[in-house]
Amino acid sequence: LEKKCTMPRKICCLLCLVFLFCVLTSCGGGDAFEISSSWSACPAYLDAGSSLECRMAAMPLNHDDAEGAWINVLVMRARGAGEIKKGQIWFLMGGPGESIASYAYPLEVWAQTHPEWDYYALEHRGAGASSPLTCPASTDGSAECAADLLLKWGRSGLAMFNPTQTAHDAAAWMNRVAGEGRRFLYGFSYGTYLAQRFAYLYPDMLDGLILDGVVPAGPKKGLYPIDSYDQNANQLVLDILQRCDADPICGSRMRAYGADSLALLAGTYAKIDGASLCPDLAPLITRTALHQKLAELGRDWRGRMVLPAMIYRINRCGADDAAIIKALFTEQAEPEEDETYPAFSFNLNTHIITSELIGGLSLAQAQAFSDTAYASPDETLSQYTARDVIGWPVYPPDAATHQWPATDIPMLLLNGDMDPQTPDHFARFAKSHYPGDRQYLVQFPTANHGTLLWTLLQDIDIMNVDTCAGRILFDFVNDPETPPDTTCTALMIRPDFSGASDQARDAASKYFFTTSVWD
Repeated sequence: LEKKCTMPRKICCLLCLVFLFCVLTSCGGGDAFEISSSWSACPAYLDAGSSLECRMAAMPLNHDDAEGAWINVLVMRARGAGEIKKGQIWFLMGGPGESIASYAYPLEVWAQTHPEWDYYALEHRGAGASSPLTCPASTDGSAECAADLLLKWGRSGLAMFNPTQTAHDAAAWMNRVAGEGRRFLYGFSYGTYLAQRFAYLYPDMLDGLILDGVVPAGPKKGLYPIDSYDQNANQLVLDILQRCDADPICGSRMRAYGADSLALLAGTYAKIDGASLCPDLAPLITRTALHQKLAELGRDWRGRMVLPAMIYRINRCGADDAAIIKALFTEQAEPEEDETYPAFSFNLNTHIITSELIGGLSLAQAQAFSDTAYASPDETLSQYTARDVIGWPVYPPDAATHQWPATDIPMLLLNGDMDPQTPDHFARFAKSHYPGDRQYLVQFPTANHGTLLWTLLQDIDIMNVDTCAGRILFDFVNDPETPPDTTCTALMIRPDFSGASDQARDAASKYFFTTSVWD
């Protein structure tokens, strides 16, 4: 700046100091923050172990306008314990809006069990401590919150909290870290969408890409990823009920009150509509409450194992059943969290989804599906409501939006076949755009969302973070030229709908506070 200044030297120096102050305090709309000159302890909200380090860096709010406002972007790292390193694995979280806090413990474990790698996790701009999109004076996602954010950032500034600018953040961070060896980028859920944006913008920066719970980079048959979110959840619950019927114990329990599991669920909704549900539960269980609870249980690794039993208990409706179901449907007080750095940014989630991840349906269509669904989280409906009723300020697409990267770099696509958030047909659709010999798709039987953490193996403690998908991932990064070994899929723990297994009893303990799903 001083070199370009034509004013007297003292004035130029003063301008330099003003510019530096703006960088450090995010002049032009950003939050005040301290730039880290070195790696140090992570913020408390990450609940990170002592071996994890964090660092904050200033980034342009708009990477195409480095003279405009600046924001802060946080990265967390776990350095592998080994003296010889193969390279780095970078992690992008899901949501959009999920904080890297959920990966703090796994990174710490992998740094010990796979010490030949260094691990980095980027906190998405707008989430966690990366200039969070918070509304202290209004409710997240509300029209008032949107107005507050527009007042703070301006419409063009708020529009910069998007995948393209976040991909630029990631590239800038990678360049800052540098380092020898190979560089892999892992994305989870929405993070796969972001990772593909990165690969489109920076095709030469990566040695490999890992997509876990694949979100297509572009629309499929005119639908965007969240357009089918509610329908995917409904389909999974129907699948679970069919699996229950195929199990002798689960099927026989359900047939005590209906011809089969689906007939029993349909009859339950008929009782709700006809005001003939068990009197102890009737005020609590509405059609909406039931279809949302079914979607919630269906997507959870343990929850799906109690899902048929919940329908059974609602219809049996003994005294113990009523108490269990009441507790299940009653909102539990959430533990207090740091409001400055929430674990999930509802506003960032709404902001990106309403702008990029819906658009093939209408609010009326989303509402019509919710009205008749057996199961639905009503996420599609809520996002169309945010866009069309609340009037969330959506941003326009840029040149990279919905573009598929044309790349032949090694790629690993991981997906469960009981995943309602990112169903396996998403992964197969994405794979059709990545036909290379070194681009592999692995589908995990009966696995839910997030295969890296939830493809649990028999006789392996969950705290070891040693999963089937994890083994395949490390096999891939160690030798991306060879198809990874997938034999561990045969050792995965499958969901048990009979109630007889240890994992089913654990599920009963978590959701029913009893040792049996049925009694």
